Amino acid sequence: MTRRNRLALGAVLAAGALLLTSCGSSIGGASTQSDAAGPLKVGVIVPATGNISSAGLALKAGFELGVEKINAEGGVNGKPIEYTVEDDSSDPATSTQLAKKYVQAGDVSLLFGTITGDTAAAVASVANSAKIPFATSILGDPAVCSRYAWGFGESTDQLLTPIVPDLLAKYGKRVAIVGSDYNFPRDYAASAEKIVTAAGGTVVAQEFSPLGTTDFESTIGRLKAAAPDLVLSMVVGADAIVFTKQAQAFGLLTPTLGYEGAPLDADYYPAVADQVTGREHAVRWSDGFADDESKAFVAAYRKKTGSQAPIPEVAANAYFAIRFIAAAANDAKATAPAELNTAIAGFRFDSPLGKGTHFAGPANILQATMSTVTIGAGGAYPVTKDHGMVADTETTCG
Repeated sequence: MTRRNRLALGAVLAAGALLLTSCGSSIGGASTQSDAAGPLKVGVIVPATGNISSAGLALKAGFELGVEKINAEGGVNGKPIEYTVEDDSSDPATSTQLAKKYVQAGDVSLLFGTITGDTAAAVASVANSAKIPFATSILGDPAVCSRYAWGFGESTDQLLTPIVPDLLAKYGKRVAIVGSDYNFPRDYAASAEKIVTAAGGTVVAQEFSPLGTTDFESTIGRLKAAAPDLVLSMVVGADAIVFTKQAQAFGLLTPTLGYEGAPLDADYYPAVADQVTGREHAVRWSDGFADDESKAFVAAYRKKTGSQAPIPEVAANAYFAIRFIAAAANDAKATAPAELNTAIAGFRFDSPLGKGTHFAGPANILQATMSTVTIGAGGAYPVTKDHGMVADTETTCG
């Protein structure tokens, strides 16, 4: 993600149902409505297959639920949103090809999606060249500087700043950082080191492993030898589950060791419940939010997917992202890419992500709220600390 992204794996999603029965879209298909009246058209790119398909399908489900609600409320400028979904299998080269395909077709107002930071960077580059807005719902800092890139997930600073001081006070000052070996986890580590140091802690170890790693024993051994009090993990995808289970099996992950990061995301919970229950986790949204709109989204998501597992944050980010964009488009009466981009830049939107959420700073960071949840038995993610709007106007892009 994600936001910039956290990979999500482990959610029990009805993949076939999401791919084959979603109204108004198809994987690799075409939108079904005429563009004679200039509707808002969205080109969606997600990993619908492959190692992180559950995250892609969660994003797709959240996006589609947002579109369904918008269209039920009258659409954008009186016309229903149209969209097409393409599968990039989390491959940056494929992401580039699909983005170019959408651009060359000349009939999209907006590009939306992807999960990993490298695929987001690939699409952002194409969108920037074509001057078409590109929205993501994954967390992290943007890898490409572009006035056309809009990230609806939390930045790394927004993710870490509220919770790191609390974790250092609870567990101790020695921090180890571990991640998958691509751009976002390394960016996360760089931000984490600055925030840990500013809060009086010390980074005692950093480890990165290629995506697809199945044996973390040597990595865990080196982390354990550094004697950390707290481990910040941005090991993602299926690797997050493997790492977490092995960290416990090899004696690193104990009740007295602090543990925070991607493996605590809601979508992993069914696979790592024994390792993460009772731990604190920083989120922009969780299905433990008590407001009516979040509750309605949770009910709709469960009905659509058939899943009773904790709902991935990326799904909610996608849902509220397209609602933000549609509201901006309606406010400005804009669907053309340039006009839509200007509308997004100047818009403020109220949602469970915060009152008056808006974009600011050189990297177009969404200024929104953050919360700490304490993971309960059975996958409950109730909010135990509300941090309010966590501003970030300093983060830059690559």
